[in-house]
Amino acid sequence: MTKKKTYFLVGFFVLAGALIAVGTIIWLGAAQYLRKGERFVTYFDESVQGLQADSSVKYRGVDIGMVEKIRVAPDYRLIEVVMKINFSGDAGNKTIAKLKAAGITGIVYVELDHRKKGDIARTPQITFEPDYPLIPSNPSEIQEIVSGVDDVVKKMKEVDFKAISDELVSATKSINTFFAGQKMTKIIANLESMTQTLSDSANQLAKMVGDGRADAILSDTRDAVRDAKETIAAVKAELEKMKLAETSARTNRFIEDLSRRSKTITTEIQLTGENLRRASENLDQLIERLKADPSDILFSDPPPKKR
Repeated sequence: MTKKKTYFLVGFFVLAGALIAVGTIIWLGAAQYLRKGERFVTYFDESVQGLQADSSVKYRGVDIGMVEKIRVAPDYRLIEVVMKINFSGDAGNKTIAKLKAAGITGIVYVELDHRKKGDIARTPQITFEPDYPLIPSNPSEIQEIVSGVDDVVKKMKEVDFKAISDELVSATKSINTFFAGQKMTKIIANLESMTQTLSDSANQLAKMVGDGRADAILSDTRDAVRDAKETIAAVKAELEKMKLAETSARTNRFIEDLSRRSKTITTEIQLTGENLRRASENLDQLIERLKADPSDILFSDPPPKKR
């Protein structure tokens, strides 16, 4: 009796376990067919390593469906991914599909996002009729990085580094030839000659100022003007005594004109003396610059034009 009861319990548990296993299998298999949503297809022009059937399909991070099939497209170039998604919006005309990796696990899922301007231009060209409504795809972020690196490498290969190197060598030789040639020697000789001439001129001006010759010229001019004023005063006195009105008027005009000219001459002589001093100082500064750095005068930019 005890043995029969034990067999019954074992058989009951085995049968219950089998029924539960069958029910689970049926439920999991039916869940795929009972899932709400519509089927869409997208095509990727890249590796879909890590993507598999039952992988998630998300819209901006929200789970809206799953991948049903993954296979090679009829053109044997693209990869076809059939998806069943529950999305109330116009997925075929307003979304774009991309492959995204879930962290560092290596698992890949399909990410749908709102379609932006320029996304269609990057979609693979379809040369056949899809079985389901099409959602265009764009390259994944990793694929874009790889493509960018490939473009950079391709452009670097197109650069003619040898021609650039040859031009640099030619330019260096031309510079060396210029500085070692006769033209540069003549320029340096002309600079030395100009420096010596300026130095002599500056010495002569300094000697004139130092000897007091410029002051003597100014002093003589002042004496001449003083004598002219005394003569004018004497002429005026004589004319008043002679009471020659007409002659006096003419003489007065002549005297006033002479006085103005005398003042002008005096002013110009004073300005000339001041200019001589300034010219001497400028020549001294120029000579110092030439002695310190001759190339500063030769290669420096010209002074700005006076407005």
